[in-house]
Amino acid sequence: MVKTIVKSSSWEKTAPNFLAISPLDGRNYHKVAPLSQYFSEYALNRARVYVELTYLLYLVKIRVAPNLTKRQSQKLLNIHKKFDESAIREVRTIEHSTNHDVKAVEYYLKIKLQKLGLKSHQEWLHWALASEDVNNLAYGLLLRDYHREVLLPLVKKALDQLARVAEKANIPMLGRTHGQPASVTTLGKELAVYLSRFQITLDQFKSTKFYGKLGGAVGSYADQAALDQSKNWPSLLAAYIKSLGFEPIPISTQIAPYEHLASYFSQLKILQETAVDLTQNLWWYISFEYFVQTKKTGEVGSSIMPHKINPIYLEGAEGGFQLANALLGFYSQKFLHSRLQRDLSDTTVRRSFGIAFGYSYLSWQSLIEALERLTPNRVTLERDLDQHWEILAAPVQNYLRTKGYLKPYELLKNKTRGQRFTREEWVKLIGSLKLETADQVYVLSLTPQTLAKTSTKLAKQAIARYQKAYQ
Repeated sequence: MVKTIVKSSSWEKTAPNFLAISPLDGRNYHKVAPLSQYFSEYALNRARVYVELTYLLYLVKIRVAPNLTKRQSQKLLNIHKKFDESAIREVRTIEHSTNHDVKAVEYYLKIKLQKLGLKSHQEWLHWALASEDVNNLAYGLLLRDYHREVLLPLVKKALDQLARVAEKANIPMLGRTHGQPASVTTLGKELAVYLSRFQITLDQFKSTKFYGKLGGAVGSYADQAALDQSKNWPSLLAAYIKSLGFEPIPISTQIAPYEHLASYFSQLKILQETAVDLTQNLWWYISFEYFVQTKKTGEVGSSIMPHKINPIYLEGAEGGFQLANALLGFYSQKFLHSRLQRDLSDTTVRRSFGIAFGYSYLSWQSLIEALERLTPNRVTLERDLDQHWEILAAPVQNYLRTKGYLKPYELLKNKTRGQRFTREEWVKLIGSLKLETADQVYVLSLTPQTLAKTSTKLAKQAIARYQKAYQ
């Protein structure tokens, strides 16, 4: 398939615009510049050019439009390949007159065909197409390519880094439920939980199908039928849609049904809500000093407190994901509604895709940066755990139940609830209980560290499952 995206050119790498009203095109442009190839006005119009030209060539192929030589066909495709800054400026100039963006592309291409000596094919450009026929395929190409070429590799890079941190952090840790000391776990297992959660969504998300339609003004193929009613136009045009790599939508209004995009946005939102949860939990683990953050020369943590190293990348990722998700949630609702056979409100909304995906892209980058700066703090993890031996009350009371002791839960509740025990205090407590010698010996052999072994294995298994699925 002919690529719909060109390589970055020098004009796209200009310095950020300090008068920009969006941080994406201002302060953070150097971080999100690659997205210009997918969500800019340039990218959209280049994709439209690709659709218009390949559709014309398809009309030639099915012998609806006049024949073209191989050389002439290649010249047509070269219009798309050479679409650059000057080309988008030409289209924009035409649009000032038409006040219609897709019609401006059509007129731009007609000028190009005339210069190529293909005046006989000018009126086959945009033949029997509604603007939305072009737009739904153009946006589909951009979204699909961004999904495959940028988003999935970026998410994988973040999760690969998470797996590396989890592997290094497979150290016994004090668990917390309701914010209070609970049973023992490992820091690595808690991070591996996120690998498992991400994998559930990714299994569906990475195999997303994209759809397209070419039904004309109201989806009835009336304009095509006016030329030849004997042809099976839905079937003929479905073949063109498949040639672009899309699943054809057999019946529609002027616009394509958006259920597939609503589902796509919803899945990405779920993936990023999980990422938000990860950033918030990592933030807490840093505040507990379970992680040490890399100290980089020249960086400042606070404008007034010199000692600070703040988890700024985690906080930035959290806010960015939440901003992107607000838009993604809106998209998944908005695109399920259109008055009668067409209204244009979705056109305005689709132009904001770059904002949602821009903050998404920025946030995955920030998450990667945050993870790269984390080192598990074994000393603090062990010290914290050693101050909370009361967490053994749960496994001990469960063990004593199996040995026939009456009300061991109530017994340990009365002696431990709301209290903190060191190892020495815990040993003294167990010694005060009326236990059989063998049971007392066994109970005293239990430590937070020994009970963390299962969590250690769980973490390793989860990391291995992730690596096998996404190697």
